[in-house]
Amino acid sequence: MNQRRLYTEPDPQMVEMLAGMNANADLAVVQRTRRAVLQAATELSEQRSRNRRNTAIAVLTIAVLAMVLTPAIWSTMDDFMVGGDFFEAHSMVTVLILLLFSTVLGALLVGLRDGRSMYHGRR
Repeated sequence: MNQRRLYTEPDPQMVEMLAGMNANADLAVVQRTRRAVLQAATELSEQRSRNRRNTAIAVLTIAVLAMVLTPAIWSTMDDFMVGGDFFEAHSMVTVLILLLFSTVLGALLVGLRDGRSMYHGRR
């Protein structure tokens, strides 16, 4: 059998890179890697900042709604304890306000839960 060997001259740049003698190529790779890591760290920091801000806004909204509705809850409970009628206009409006509050609170909690699952890569 006749075996032939095909031999080509190696690329001198490739030989230098493999031998570790081409510092410019290594420096370029290091700089690209450093830029990519810095960009990823900056994006992660901005995402954490946005998440903290969104959580603070949601908590502040819940606190303000609770503070505004506390007198209405107190008044309604006081009326019911004294023997007030549920079908009075004042009681019905208060109950509707409380239903709206619970709906808004539920929507905020669902929004927070969805935001956290997106932060961890789940949807």
